[in-house]
Amino acid sequence: MSSPDESFKALYLPDTGKPFIKTIPRPYTPTGSQSLVKVKYSAINPGDIRHFYMGYHSFVMGYEFTGDVISTGPDAPFRPGDAVMGITMPGHQRPIHAGAHQAYLLANPYMVWLRPDDFDLLTAVRMPGLAQTAADALFNVLGFAFPPLGMEGIDPADQAVLIWGGAGAVGWASIQLAKAAGIRYILVTASKANLELVRDAGATHVFDYRAPDVVDQVRGTVKELGVELEAVIDAVAVGLGIFERPGTPVPDYSKSTAAIAKSCLSDEVVKSGRARLAAVLPVPQDPDWDFALYSRKHDADQERDHPGWWQKQEKIVTWLVENHKQYWKSLPPPKIIRNAEEALQGMEDAFTGKQGVQKLVIEHPML
Repeated sequence: MSSPDESFKALYLPDTGKPFIKTIPRPYTPTGSQSLVKVKYSAINPGDIRHFYMGYHSFVMGYEFTGDVISTGPDAPFRPGDAVMGITMPGHQRPIHAGAHQAYLLANPYMVWLRPDDFDLLTAVRMPGLAQTAADALFNVLGFAFPPLGMEGIDPADQAVLIWGGAGAVGWASIQLAKAAGIRYILVTASKANLELVRDAGATHVFDYRAPDVVDQVRGTVKELGVELEAVIDAVAVGLGIFERPGTPVPDYSKSTAAIAKSCLSDEVVKSGRARLAAVLPVPQDPDWDFALYSRKHDADQERDHPGWWQKQEKIVTWLVENHKQYWKSLPPPKIIRNAEEALQGMEDAFTGKQGVQKLVIEHPML
């Protein structure tokens, strides 16, 4: 399968922080272990914009993708014609060929998988990043065992976990991986409209996070179950006041999702240091929280401080891809975007939380 010679549109993040549509004159040439992928879909995530406020810029945007291999370098594990799904590595001024929001990209082997024939593209494109993050939260930070792969850790059989924000992407993946691991009690908060949605995904107990007594409800349920709740995932991390635009008002931390979720634990668990807390953003106001990442590999400090963690993430997600029919329930159908200008607005909506439970996916090539 020969490489085409045609220009295409990409969404580019410059040092001003204002994304624009960039024309790439021709597809890239793979070398080494790289594969040239013709992108069919790429998924929009809050990180597309937020990473600018983490110090990243000057690259083609986008992380999750699915498409077909067109050509390969001599050491690539894939072959022309392979259907693949994956997620690209973040990084300041990363090569433009690495961005997912374009018609062609160069994929490295790490965090790229063969897409099974029976794995729907619109489902596959939204799995990798959120599943990697959920795996880090549950099996690295919180330390649960993953029996399907014989991975050691805290026995999940009689354990409980609280997932704050189950209808969001990472919360959704956390529910399903918690269920696959055999965690007995999966307590999940969501909006009232999404309670049945998260229950259908695998939550054993659901709570409306807007209810004024939601903390009392969670604590009461835990007491009735006769279990000690020690593990919490904040899958939304709202109200922390970090990685936001300059001038954004400083929020009241006591009203943040992290503060409220932690207050669902008993005073004894918190005071004894037994609380295990994972959030999808850093929580500078409380050192008890650990930051769950979608890749532990891209940061040398993470690799050194947590040996084996990135390998565990990748093995679990590989297992999930291979067993998706049994263990992965798709998110509600996404909104598909074809127009590049609309895609720019979609990234803004994702960053500001306006997209709701329906996710946004770009179809390539963009118009």
